[in-house]
Amino acid sequence: MITIPQEGMTTMKTASDFGTALRGMRETLGLSQLALATRLSSTQRHISFLETGRSQITSDFLQRLMGELNLSSAQRSALMEASGYRNPYPARPLNSDEMRAALDTIETRILNSWPFPAFALDRDWTVLRANGPAQAMFAAFGADISGAGASLLTVVLDPGFRAAILNWEEASRGFYFRLQQAGARNAVVRRAFDAAKSGGMFDHVPAQITGAAPPEPLQPVIMGLPNGARLQLMPLVGHLATVQDVRLEAVEIELMVPLDDASAAFLSGLAP
Repeated sequence: MITIPQEGMTTMKTASDFGTALRGMRETLGLSQLALATRLSSTQRHISFLETGRSQITSDFLQRLMGELNLSSAQRSALMEASGYRNPYPARPLNSDEMRAALDTIETRILNSWPFPAFALDRDWTVLRANGPAQAMFAAFGADISGAGASLLTVVLDPGFRAAILNWEEASRGFYFRLQQAGARNAVVRRAFDAAKSGGMFDHVPAQITGAAPPEPLQPVIMGLPNGARLQLMPLVGHLATVQDVRLEAVEIELMVPLDDASAAFLSGLAP
């Protein structure tokens, strides 16, 4: 069972604050009031009273919410914050000692163990960590991703970088849907994606989506480097499964996978 801190309310929150957060969480999960009540062994009337602020949230009900529903750390944090109870899921600053140590572990144990380009991104595609091969590969396109605040979003949407993707017409579908998905979670990505669409970057994609020719099962991104090298790559994106931090939960770890021997040999030699 999830244990809710028992020090009592730590901030002045109203019942309507929690009701708004509960309703938003329920709608995000696609649950009716009755379905949520059934999952929590409660009643629709009780859920309705909580959402309208007519009832006050209790520690017992919070325990059931946290323990019975498949909530992310961000969702748990939002509900705890709205409840007024002490929030055990704080959004730690990226420059805090705990977060720096966690990112150092990701860099040392994951990124530096991958022989090809690899990097870690936050929710708005800022590069938090990158291994040597990743820095070398992007440097070949004139992009420095080693400094603080470097944005992969800026690189991907740059016309020069796009021109280096030799099969842009085919590969663009992957970029389109990935940006669309990320934009649903983050306003920075959504604005950049909308601007790219308005500028015509993805005008050809709708016709491809409904076209007769099926895409390849493994769609490579074929890149031509200035030195003449031709790389066939595919990004592998994942998250750490057992993190309990709002910001760290959103971190994406991206590993570049070479799809032929020539690409693997070239990428392996980019950096020690």
